[in-house]
Amino acid sequence: MVKRREMKSYVQTTIDEQIEKFAAGADGEPVKPLALNPNAKRDYKAMQMPFNQWEFERLEAACKIAGRTKLGFVRYAMLKLAEEVIK
Repeated sequence: MVKRREMKSYVQTTIDEQIEKFAAGADGEPVKPLALNPNAKRDYKAMQMPFNQWEFERLEAACKIAGRTKLGFVRYAMLKLAEEVIK
């Protein structure tokens, strides 16, 4: 036997009303971007960086001289270059 499904009683608006409500909200106030904290916890994104042997040995040598970890060195270099490029 086929069980006929009916619309739930708590759904009171039609699809057209929902579309109209959504479109009306698009004309509202613009959303302000969030202020990002440069010292926030680093759990937003992660990436894997493959290196060839020459690049990795250069990274290790530079880290020893600078007294930084490999990840810290790469992060510092990225931020410095980004500061120069984004002005």
